[in-house]
Amino acid sequence: MCGRYTLTSQDGIVEDLDAALAPGVTASEWWKPRFNVAPTQPAHVVVLDEHGKRVVEMMRWGLVPHWATRPSEPGKRPPLMINARTDSLDKPVFRSSMTRGRRCLVVADGFFEWRRDRKPPIPYYFRPVPRRLVCFAGIWTRARKNPTAKVDDGERIISFAMITGAANPLVDPTHDRMPVMLAPSVYAAWLDPSLDAEGARALLDVPPVDDWRADEVSTQVNKADIDEPTNIVPVHHDAPAQRELF
Repeated sequence: MCGRYTLTSQDGIVEDLDAALAPGVTASEWWKPRFNVAPTQPAHVVVLDEHGKRVVEMMRWGLVPHWATRPSEPGKRPPLMINARTDSLDKPVFRSSMTRGRRCLVVADGFFEWRRDRKPPIPYYFRPVPRRLVCFAGIWTRARKNPTAKVDDGERIISFAMITGAANPLVDPTHDRMPVMLAPSVYAAWLDPSLDAEGARALLDVPPVDDWRADEVSTQVNKADIDEPTNIVPVHHDAPAQRELF
């Protein structure tokens, strides 16, 4: 799985991804460098608008299906579906987004995974070297904010889940799964609503990255409310903690 990731700068989003900014997106309090994107928070994704143009939106991380009850309703919170496994995309909750072309690019420049054989769990930060924007495969949906209301008030929750697949050799010593990173050459096809679910799944079989590195970082990143540059500073021990895949 992937439970945290980073987007340490918005520079290049428009140019590199050929995507305009959705109206009002930069006014969001979350439009800022992110060093600990966590579930339920708004995050940067690229989708196609009604005209077929790429736009950057802020969406809730954690897919809220259309049948889910209102998140703020006591005792009836929707399931926290932050990840969708590549082998689970046929499940009804994910299939709708895949077949209806509600696929997105999750914009990032690194992600965290944890070694669970220690207490507290030890976080590692995985990132490309040198830094660059990457896009994880994602799916999104739109749900009524209050589906139990007799009258539709028009309010919607727009949310997404990140697709995860088998870990590559760099990530595997820490966790057996990782976000699926799309090659830039398939961005257009992944977003294309005319591509059926089978064709979209075929795009997820991409070669492992070979210019990434991993570093142990501070356990402060374990706390979702700590969103600071120090989250990605390597922790140095007597023996180097970093791993590289070249």
